[in-house]
Amino acid sequence: MLEKLTPRDRVALKVAGVALLFFLVADFVALPLYDALETSSGGIEKKELTLRRYQRLVASAAANPATRVAVEQRLRDAESGLLESPSETLADAEWQRLVSELAREKGLELTSSEVLRTENLSPDYALVTGRVALAARLDQLVDLLVAMASSRKLLDTTSLKVRPLQGDPQKRLQVEIVVGAAMRAAKSAGGVVEKH
Repeated sequence: MLEKLTPRDRVALKVAGVALLFFLVADFVALPLYDALETSSGGIEKKELTLRRYQRLVASAAANPATRVAVEQRLRDAESGLLESPSETLADAEWQRLVSELAREKGLELTSSEVLRTENLSPDYALVTGRVALAARLDQLVDLLVAMASSRKLLDTTSLKVRPLQGDPQKRLQVEIVVGAAMRAAKSAGGVVEKH
């Protein structure tokens, strides 16, 4: 039957096949991952609100010493997920090290990594945000996202862009992820500091 088609119809059929492939990849891979990220977005902000709530409880628990000790312990536990670096510059390096270690643990190598900005969330906490690019199979990407979500540090994936790598025999995807990490706010910082 294909022999009866004109060359123009064959080209149109091939183009339709490629378009169908892109649709299927978008519909069954990229969009479900994007939806999953949408439902989990705001994770750092929620955790930051929890940290603030613990701080208020510590401040108001002076009347009950047992409650104060328990609340202070919960606050210390929550703050153990913050980046340990005292300055924005060191936090940037710590962010890059954490993300590259998580990728390496999953057998991935980052093709690029850059810190975008450090943004104050409150007088006490800030958010270091950066972008990484890598090539990964779908199972590796899922493993990496799970590792970030379950990391002992407060990491949040705020953006994910996925597209197929053309002609890749391993059927890898070109992935770009924006990741945020919470830290204590630097005392000299104010507002948003853009990195160039």
